[in-house]
Amino acid sequence: MGRLTELQQEAEWRHCCESESYFLRNYWHIAHPAQGKILFDLRNAQSSALRHWDDNRYSLTLKARQIGWTTLVAAHQFWMAFFKDDQNIIDLSRTERESVLLLRKTKYGFKHLPDWLVARGPDSLMEHQQRMAFSNGSQITSMPSASDPARGESASLVVVDEWAFLPNPEEAWASIEPVADVGGRIIGLSTANGSGNFFHELWVGSSTGTNRFAPMFFPWSATEDRDESWYQSKKESMLAWQLAQEYPTTPEEAFIKSGNPVFDLDVLEAMNSTVEEGQMGYLWEPHPRTVEWRKDAHSLA
Repeated sequence: MGRLTELQQEAEWRHCCESESYFLRNYWHIAHPAQGKILFDLRNAQSSALRHWDDNRYSLTLKARQIGWTTLVAAHQFWMAFFKDDQNIIDLSRTERESVLLLRKTKYGFKHLPDWLVARGPDSLMEHQQRMAFSNGSQITSMPSASDPARGESASLVVVDEWAFLPNPEEAWASIEPVADVGGRIIGLSTANGSGNFFHELWVGSSTGTNRFAPMFFPWSATEDRDESWYQSKKESMLAWQLAQEYPTTPEEAFIKSGNPVFDLDVLEAMNSTVEEGQMGYLWEPHPRTVEWRKDAHSLA
């Protein structure tokens, strides 16, 4: 956008306050590993995730790797803190390094906002490696789960990043569950890390309606720049269990074939390859509660 008049700035400010997706598409920048600073290209699947987070206090996302979810969380929490008053946002990550990196993505986008937009917003009171605070009473704290930062807190939002890989997943849940009981929201997201663990139990409970989480699954194809040829190249360069864990096609595949699989993957593939036409192979029929991203529909299915 070119130079804006005062009236245009006021209109843009109101639009950003009212529409998170508008703000992200027009003003939020990210650091691309190859291209440097670029405007955030909010993808269809990411827009679906934002709507899912808004509609559900307890959201649980099972996802493939490298589809931009940490980047999305970093942007989402800034929008909440900057445009809304008195928001207490807590990030839980696997390690201190990962918690610092998550908040660094948020700070990067803040740093590259237009001066006029920053001037209309709340003052920045603190920028620490693991905390941001604003004059509107909002703050973002990003810490490793082992430090137990959520216990005793009253939070507007708790983000649990890579929940399946936390060193203390059960303890993390015990500390954040009371936060949500007083009206806060929880966004849990992770790739799979085997079956029979705490994250797997959470996912099964959310998919079958036996816990409070609303499930959402994003396969490897949830980003528009991946197609079958991309997947085939990954398939040729990775072991079967690695491919399933990093880039699953279905939730069942992610959990059966990741971490310590219950079944031998080569045997499963051999069995599926010998199924004759008309016989039942390995099919995924999602539970009605589970929201699956369908790339061709560009909507929630």
